[in-house]
Amino acid sequence: MEPVPATPTSVVTAAFPVRLRYLPVALVLVGILFLLACGSGERARDFEVTQFDGATFRLSEETKSQAVVLNFWYPSCPPCREEMPAFQAAWQELQGEPVRFLSLYVPQGFDSEQDARAFVEEFGLTFSFATDRLARIAQAYGLEYFPKTYFIDTDRRIVAAKISTLKTEDIVRQVRAMIGDEES
Repeated sequence: MEPVPATPTSVVTAAFPVRLRYLPVALVLVGILFLLACGSGERARDFEVTQFDGATFRLSEETKSQAVVLNFWYPSCPPCREEMPAFQAAWQELQGEPVRFLSLYVPQGFDSEQDARAFVEEFGLTFSFATDRLARIAQAYGLEYFPKTYFIDTDRRIVAAKISTLKTEDIVRQVRAMIGDEES
């Protein structure tokens, strides 16, 4: 007698007969995680950092008058390197709008703050940068992947969170939607 190839149904029922009853619970949990990753209206945690230019940035102060685009990155991260020109282009396009861009360098591997500063200079980036020393802000935001960008409104709610390489038009569209600009 020839062996019968396994079908997806026979594999599932044979290998996971008891666990199938947990499938609805697992799907609900995945859905909740997806909503959190996409921006759930969760309040953004406040923090204060010293920017590369020496100025202080405090999220709760900044969001009183403008939205904030908060990006976590590090210099040797290939997708981070790839998306930075898009952030610069979006920043230039949105100048004069009620939005502030802050990119937080999170120390990883062999990268140093000097490497991060050299990266900013190399790319000619003109928006705000700071170092998340000891990665405490990244930890407070539950950061697991790079690059990750949070779009935070003037009520300090996380409107969207993106774990991917963003393009200029995506950043601009998200910001305009967040600030209620009719051009979005």
